[in-house]
Amino acid sequence: MALTPVRQLKRLLVPLPSLRFGGTERHAVELAARLGAAGLQVTLAADPALLGPLAASLPPGMPAPRLVPARLGREDDEPAAIAIARQRAGTEALLVAEAPDMVLLPLPWPDAGLGVMRAVAGRGLPRLVALHLAAEGPPPGSIAPELPALDASGAAWAAVSAPVARRGAACFGLAPDRVAVIDNPAPAVTAQPAARDAARAALRAQLGLRADQPLLVFVGRLEEAKGADLLPALTDRLNLPIAVLGDGLLRGHLEAEARGDPRGLLRLVGPVADPTPWYLAADALVLPSRLEGAPLVFLEAAASGCPVVASAAALEGLGEEAPRLAHIADAPDAAALAEAVAALLADPAGAAAMARRATAEASRRTWQRAVPAWMGQLRLAASLAAPSRLADLAVATNDPSAFPETAA
Repeated sequence: MALTPVRQLKRLLVPLPSLRFGGTERHAVELAARLGAAGLQVTLAADPALLGPLAASLPPGMPAPRLVPARLGREDDEPAAIAIARQRAGTEALLVAEAPDMVLLPLPWPDAGLGVMRAVAGRGLPRLVALHLAAEGPPPGSIAPELPALDASGAAWAAVSAPVARRGAACFGLAPDRVAVIDNPAPAVTAQPAARDAARAALRAQLGLRADQPLLVFVGRLEEAKGADLLPALTDRLNLPIAVLGDGLLRGHLEAEARGDPRGLLRLVGPVADPTPWYLAADALVLPSRLEGAPLVFLEAAASGCPVVASAAALEGLGEEAPRLAHIADAPDAAALAEAVAALLADPAGAAAMARRATAEASRRTWQRAVPAWMGQLRLAASLAAPSRLADLAVATNDPSAFPETAA
């Protein structure tokens, strides 16, 4: 009897339902490039305004995914029904133009891509949904009426942390164990003494600070979810400068606060392409977020040996390990964060030991470990799309180790 030929699934579409560039988008473009290096033909579709930042974030030495424009993000004031219909139409056009064998959908928020999910489910394509953020409490109201058309159980699911997996599963009516947890990879470790000394000197000179003056850094979007509104009160309580790297809705408010402070403690640097020198120069990263999935800024700081002071919510994804890897504030307010910063600065030896533990954790979280896990979930997606033909389906890759055993 002749063997049935294997159907190679080679063409992967990554539709990105985002309007802003942040951690989800950075992760998506690097994952797309690394899946390309594993043998897939990857197309990443995103809002035209994101194509430049996505291209700039591609890892060097990796095959670049094909970047195509598509208006898949949802405006803040756009009614859900209109956004879903627009996303669905845009995705249908993409599916015709790109003819993918399978789809990987990164979700910066659970209801960010409902129209994309409907279109892909309607075609019966193998699909993997990647959850990056989900809040505690009831799911977004727009999900419930869409669930019958989404065929959530017919997709493979992954999340960047256990809390996001649990909350995302609840949003889509899935059992918690249906969502795999795949750690966010960290950048390469850069905590070298010579680089640290040079960065400390150069950036303190740039800010007009004394060589021995403590410096804190905040990296992220300037919005309440990231706790950026707490920064002026934090400078008041600590009487220390904070370099603020990022942009967002609160920028005007923070600029006004900075102008009103004769001490000049709040330094709005703006977005930077590479924050590594700032992590090397700073005495601590302040991470006061009210909601996070698995913050890349913590991993970046850890890879650079920069101690971290954080709210409990910011590092929830680290679970019980969080207090070993960062100084966690007792409450999500400026007073508690200031106390945590003061305690860290008063114990340099303890801060250094904590930073070394965080650096070790960052070195464990590599793309070499993550890519096989993502490939395994794509293989699972293929089996869920056609369970009666599992033997006929395979994901094309030049790395056989990319297929860990998976079960539906």
